[in-house]
Amino acid sequence: MSLVVHSSRYLHYNAGAFVSESEACLIDPGITPAETAALHASVESAALAYVVLTHSDWDHVLGPEHLPATTIVAQAGFGRGLDPDEIRAELSGLESRAEIERDREFEPPRPNLTFESECRLRVGALELSLAHAPGHSANMLTIHEPVSGALWASDVLSDVEIPSVVDDLDRYERTLERVAAQDVRSLVPGHGTRTDDRAEIRRRLDEDRRYLADLRRTISDAVARGSSLAEAVAAAGTIALRRSDGDEEIHRLNSEKIYADLGGDADPSLVGYARARMEVTGR
Repeated sequence: MSLVVHSSRYLHYNAGAFVSESEACLIDPGITPAETAALHASVESAALAYVVLTHSDWDHVLGPEHLPATTIVAQAGFGRGLDPDEIRAELSGLESRAEIERDREFEPPRPNLTFESECRLRVGALELSLAHAPGHSANMLTIHEPVSGALWASDVLSDVEIPSVVDDLDRYERTLERVAAQDVRSLVPGHGTRTDDRAEIRRRLDEDRRYLADLRRTISDAVARGSSLAEAVAAAGTIALRRSDGDEEIHRLNSEKIYADLGGDADPSLVGYARARMEVTGR
């Protein structure tokens, strides 16, 4: 068995593949056409059995249009989570920066194999265990290979960005609880650095769980005091967890969303990630 990881020049993004006995399962296969082609070429001696898309965020759905037709696998909520306007807006910005010319409008991929809670895929001698892992995204999944202890963690357990609670805080905490109970000896985050150091894996888990617990406690206290949105966000500013220049904005979006979700005086459709999405799409 081999686990192939290709890191993008953008967003600290990882694409990859599980390969066994001349079969390959590609995972979130690339942001740019060149990256998708390079990943496919690296496993070209293996038959393409599956492409797994870990969730419907724009950067995770770009690869399939540059690959041969095959079985695309995703969680059952993938289609509901797709926002073609947002994807095309983000993609247009990326292609402009990367000087990539497009000859047709991007059409999001449509999975032909979906599941609700769990799914197992046979790839050569491997049995990959896919599990619904909401919190960051309502339709996110993780992939665990139990023999090697490899976990493709999608957009959790990054070492370069803090948790982004786009979906739901309760569900994010439960996803981390489930991951903590698994035998994980090799970790690949959707964004960040692969590690085979079990102490580092535990450190990331503990740090992310602590951040979410601090955020819950701080925002809950602010709501209980009747604090305004601005006051709650200011109170959350004392929480210490920073990994990159973008973390300040992610932390603010987390704070706004959780304030609204926990009963604060704010319209959930106008704050946090909902506000950020409107700014991208213009609607």
